[in-house]
Amino acid sequence: MNMMPRWSGGWGYQVHYEYVNESDLLLGSNKLHEGFTEDVNILHLEGVYTWKKEVRITVKLPYVLDAEREMPDGSGGKLIQKDSGWGDLNLGLPLKKYFNLDGKSGSTTFKPMLRIPLSSKDEYDIYYKEFGVGLGFGHEFETADYYFGIGTAGWVFDGNRPAELHTSIDLGYNFETKSSNGSIFWETDFHFEDDESKTLSSGPAFYFNHNDTIHSRIEWKHDIIDHQAILDHGNGNHFKIGIGWVF
Repeated sequence: MNMMPRWSGGWGYQVHYEYVNESDLLLGSNKLHEGFTEDVNILHLEGVYTWKKEVRITVKLPYVLDAEREMPDGSGGKLIQKDSGWGDLNLGLPLKKYFNLDGKSGSTTFKPMLRIPLSSKDEYDIYYKEFGVGLGFGHEFETADYYFGIGTAGWVFDGNRPAELHTSIDLGYNFETKSSNGSIFWETDFHFEDDESKTLSSGPAFYFNHNDTIHSRIEWKHDIIDHQAILDHGNGNHFKIGIGWVF
């Protein structure tokens, strides 16, 4: 939830449920097979440990509860393919530099990353199942009322998976109630692969700090632009809800 513990020895964990529905089978931006859908249900298990506020490690492990997609069977019908099980283990080492200015505070982040496959390739996989290395960069700041964050991360893989780039821009408004505080965001993500696949998605997110230990978040994004260099599903909606604990 991007709310890491900022003190030495701090740690936390969070659980997210994610649902993705993609409504069309695309080649380029064309609906080559309109109405051929893909539905994905994923449970994300994530943790963080902070040695000191500038150095920490993150662990992210997804589990595909159920995934199903419709593909052409070559004779005018639909072929149903399914996937489930562990995804790729993602390890990160965020290195942060914090700043405090008059009425504004924030941080700049440099993050080496490693992706480790936990199972072999199948006919249909949600996750890449290839070793990958990545670098991430980010900058964020907030005032009492407003938040701004921008980040980018690049990945390369040791197999046939195309290299990829993720970029995000988040705008937020901070609020406070009698029982909790939180933020309302509008988030925009851009995903690019070097085979010329690209997706632009955007939507709202709501973050709640219930009591400094328990945090929750809910978000929804819709694919505004979707271009697939190979036959793949797109024009999707992405929903995620989660809860986390920080100590």
